[in-house]
Amino acid sequence: MAGAWSVVRCPACRNCHGTRGQPRQCPHCGQSLPSTTPIITTVETSAQLRIEVALANTPEELRSELRKKLESMDEPLIASSSSSPRAIFKAITKVVGDDMILNRSDVQSILDNHESEQSVDNLLEQMELDGTLVRQQDGTWLLLE
Repeated sequence: MAGAWSVVRCPACRNCHGTRGQPRQCPHCGQSLPSTTPIITTVETSAQLRIEVALANTPEELRSELRKKLESMDEPLIASSSSSPRAIFKAITKVVGDDMILNRSDVQSILDNHESEQSVDNLLEQMELDGTLVRQQDGTWLLLE
């Protein structure tokens, strides 16, 4: 299963999320994940992953009803390619200068240009948790990747 996605459960916060390869850090609580992190299930597509993560984070007694609803949706809730995380990250790498410094206003402009509903604060926080950005004392961020 070269392209398989895994649904893993964080031992610290007990939330599930999707990953490819060995999970490194929980996107919910930020804890480093050990190599023994439980894999709940594996799937082949991101659409299946969306369903399985939702189900894994849903109480057992509601899962079968939720599965029926999610699988019957005609159009899955998938972001357009212009507002995908990859497209937004690519835009961020273009806007930073040689000093790799990112300003909050730059991020807001990028999100506006990509018609993303994600808030600037949420994106910056997620990128900090992912280790992509480091917050500096002057209110800017240093891009690490």
